[in-house]
Amino acid sequence: MASDIDFTMTYRRILVYLRPFVRFFVFAIFGFALFALSQPAFAILMEAFVNALDGKIVDGLYLIPAACIAIAFMRGLGSYLGSYYMAKVSENVIHAIRCDLFKNILALPIAYFDASKSGRLISLFTYNIGLMAATTSKAVTTIIREGLTVIALFAYLLYQNFQLTLIFLLLGPPLALVISWVGKKVKRLGHGIQATVGELNHVAAEVFSGIRLVKSVVAEDDSSQRFFDVSEKTKKLGLKMAKVNSIYTPLMQVLVIVGMALVMYIVLLSRDSMDSAALIAYVTAAALLPKPIRSLSGVHPQLLQGVVAASEVFKHIDYEKEIDKGSYVPDSVSGAIDFADVSFSYAECEEKILKDLNFSVAPGQTVALVGRSGGGKSTLVNLIPRFYAMSSGTIKIDGHLLEEYKLDFLRKNIAIVSQNVNLFNSSVADNIAFGLKDISTHEIKAAAKAANAHEFIEAMPEGYNTLVGENGVLLSGGQRQRLAIARAVLRNSPILILDEATSALDNESEVKVQAALDRVMKNRTTIVIAHRLSTIEHADNILVLEEGEIVERGDHAQLLQANGRYAKMIQRNFSE
Repeated sequence: MASDIDFTMTYRRILVYLRPFVRFFVFAIFGFALFALSQPAFAILMEAFVNALDGKIVDGLYLIPAACIAIAFMRGLGSYLGSYYMAKVSENVIHAIRCDLFKNILALPIAYFDASKSGRLISLFTYNIGLMAATTSKAVTTIIREGLTVIALFAYLLYQNFQLTLIFLLLGPPLALVISWVGKKVKRLGHGIQATVGELNHVAAEVFSGIRLVKSVVAEDDSSQRFFDVSEKTKKLGLKMAKVNSIYTPLMQVLVIVGMALVMYIVLLSRDSMDSAALIAYVTAAALLPKPIRSLSGVHPQLLQGVVAASEVFKHIDYEKEIDKGSYVPDSVSGAIDFADVSFSYAECEEKILKDLNFSVAPGQTVALVGRSGGGKSTLVNLIPRFYAMSSGTIKIDGHLLEEYKLDFLRKNIAIVSQNVNLFNSSVADNIAFGLKDISTHEIKAAAKAANAHEFIEAMPEGYNTLVGENGVLLSGGQRQRLAIARAVLRNSPILILDEATSALDNESEVKVQAALDRVMKNRTTIVIAHRLSTIEHADNILVLEEGEIVERGDHAQLLQANGRYAKMIQRNFSE
């Protein structure tokens, strides 16, 4: 029962998207109505033709072939208007749903993306939206056009011979049973196919994005086997769906033909009591019924698959968006940061990642976070732009709670440079200015110069208009890092977060990147996660984190003199 309610709600959601384009829908209905009326019109024409052969019509014989041409024109015009305007409705509805889905997924919290597979998200836009497009164009077109045709033919048959036509109603119960059986099968298989297609996309995306690792460890066969296993599962479910569809259509056809056979038999029995022309017209109209009924029966599974796909899309549209109750938007931010008894644990994990952290950063100061991997350093900096909500405690910026700030304002005042630089397959200039509007070329170049990037950019084939490839694959690690720093410079944010920005660079690149960072860090409140001594030794304050707790704090000289964990870490990691 719940499943039926969900399907009803899904239909209603689609109708909501249809509302702005209802005028196109009306034009489509009008066109399909013309098409449908042409069917009984043809049967009426056959009656007139037989009467003319019997000599019952003597005058105006030319009207019969003229009517034939008119009916053909009406049928063609109706088909064109219906198909074109239905396509217009379909494309507009799918465009609106697709854009809403993308917009709402972007608005989901980071925790959602941590738990979701990128391939599954991509399949929403390829597989699910593709099925919805097929449903709202081909399936709905068939339902309306053939449905109106069946109604028009039935109306004519009822008009011609009410008692005889009632025989077709005997088909109702067996047709309903077949439709119910197919509906249950399609719903179950549809959900299974969506899951496997999402997994298929995920495996492909994961392998292709890590192709260098795959090749370096000679894991091509293992990766191929992994893809084969998921594809095999998808294939089996697809074959089961094809089996249901293949059984469904001929079964419906047999039932309809049985009804037709009964009608033909009764017509033969009553041939002496009915006018021959009327009988031929009736049989002609009855003979036109199987085709639209067959089309309607074939489209039913497709319609159900589309609705299953749509329910998954709407589920993602309805996910709870990132919460933003803040409204505070000051004229400027100086960058003072205060952590008070801050603890954090992930929703699915009771163990605390951060435990009662207390520290302050004055405007313009630099705080370095050091410690072993897994100590909570990245989690700590992710709390500042509110990527995650703390479990307890408070974080303040300039004396105001983090939650009080309007979210987009807060993030515009925080620049982040991480080890994993995200670049888009666009120009160098577009990547530097990403997320900013009305930025001049002069400002972009000034930011690049500050990041020690201008020189290598100018040496590229098309300078600032050079495409960087997918995720900057055409650039070296140091070049990508300097573009990320240029992006941070251009944002001119008072708070800067550096998440191991130089850890993966060679010495030559590190020197250039470090020089750029030193320039960027001036007069900005900076929180830096680093494993390199050159990055942290000049910090105003150093926090040593272990298992989510601050176990030592002080500047470089103080911590060395204390000869504690920090000093041992320096001796172990930076003995050179």
